[in-house]
Amino acid sequence: MELDPNADRYFKGILGKTGDNTYQVPRIDASTGALIRISYVHHEIHGGSSFTTYYTRTTTADTAYRSGIYLLTPTDKEVHMVASFSASTAATYSICEGVTIDANEGTASIIYNRDRNSAKTSLVRDNATTPALNYVTTWTEVQLAAANFSAGTVLRTEPLQVGTGPKPAGGVSRGTEEYILKKNTKYFFRITNTAASANTHHILLDWYEHTRRTP
Repeated sequence: MELDPNADRYFKGILGKTGDNTYQVPRIDASTGALIRISYVHHEIHGGSSFTTYYTRTTTADTAYRSGIYLLTPTDKEVHMVASFSASTAATYSICEGVTIDANEGTASIIYNRDRNSAKTSLVRDNATTPALNYVTTWTEVQLAAANFSAGTVLRTEPLQVGTGPKPAGGVSRGTEEYILKKNTKYFFRITNTAASANTHHILLDWYEHTRRTP
């Protein structure tokens, strides 16, 4: 493309950095003139830094039966987390921060990279005596009752709407759903029955791991 010699008096070009020493001109949609872009969260998936794990448990017919997912956050990266919960009968969900719980209890469960072509693994850790990277720990009521669990700070607790599918904690957009978890901190994502009937608990965690930029 050739520009008028005086074009720089009226227009300024935009370059995007795509590598340490490489730059490209942003793409424009031909039919609308809109800038072609993806969200930052979508970018993290492409970069192999977005992860997921889940737990599904059918409970006994007991009021106050609990199930959940435990994790220990990385020491040097931020976890940007969206947690979703569902249950087949009456229950509440809770997000607990700074929990105390006996080590090497519960069941180790692997974390999956959302880019299935990426070899990157999560820095989130489980509840082993020597916490293992790329794992969380899942819990039944029997396991939890034996592990001297204490909830720490309950960031949010709320009744679940039965029959509506997984409910993200907090709202209907990432701006109201996302938590940036504290580094090197123990978290527990819990569902608790509120009726004496068998229940199907489902917990889904999606997050990306991010190094905060220095201003």
